Amino acid sequence: EPGARVDALPVAEPAVPEAAEAIARKKRHGETSKSAANLRKILLAMAKDLRVMVIKLADRLHNMRTLSAMPEHRQKKVAQETLQIFAPLAHRLGIWQIKWQLEDLAFKYINPEAYNELKQKLDKTRAQREKDIATTTEVLKTRLAEEGIQAEFQGRPKHLYSIYNKMQKQTLDLGDIYDLIALRVIVPTVADCYHALGIVHQVWMPLPGRFDDYIAKVKSNGYQSLHTKVIGPAGEPLEIQIRT
Repeated sequence: EPGARVDALPVAEPAVPEAAEAIARKKRHGETSKSAANLRKILLAMAKDLRVMVIKLADRLHNMRTLSAMPEHRQKKVAQETLQIFAPLAHRLGIWQIKWQLEDLAFKYINPEAYNELKQKLDKTRAQREKDIATTTEVLKTRLAEEGIQAEFQGRPKHLYSIYNKMQKQTLDLGDIYDLIALRVIVPTVADCYHALGIVHQVWMPLPGRFDDYIAKVKSNGYQSLHTKVIGPAGEPLEIQIRT
């Protein structure tokens, strides 16, 4: 009737935020399940034929090298999957060349600002580090030859993701990290490994608590090597790895 009081009808609150969150959760769960399923397939293939795993890793490395052609959200997803699944598998198999490339490429897309900043800083000191490793190689090559040990030398610069992880875990600046290059010494026998280690420690002062014997205590992936850190010819810490 005219003039009669009309009570306001209750207005339902929009459920859009809750619905959107539910959809997002469902999507994340689906993506996680898909990644887990992919990992299970890879592990099953690996158990049947190790060559399949090597092919999978090589294929993933190729994908990471061409990742720039993908949309940004896809780049990050693939990079995260690479860092969480494929790089650890390469580590487990002892395929270091693929492992560090996968990690660096994933790092580039997951945290591009940190990657570019670290890369620029390292490029500035590269010449000096290469000079240091050349000097170390020449000195050690001469001493080992005097002891009748034939050796092959490989200068191995530490990769970006490894350096970044160390800076984050130990709260260090780049200037606080001196072992940016490791020298790998390859000798004929296990006995030569320990003989070479003794010579290294005669030439340069070893750093206390910075020696690992992965020959006596083999890593779970079968890796065997002696790792020692010494004060190198430039007066800075230097990592030397000795293996057959």
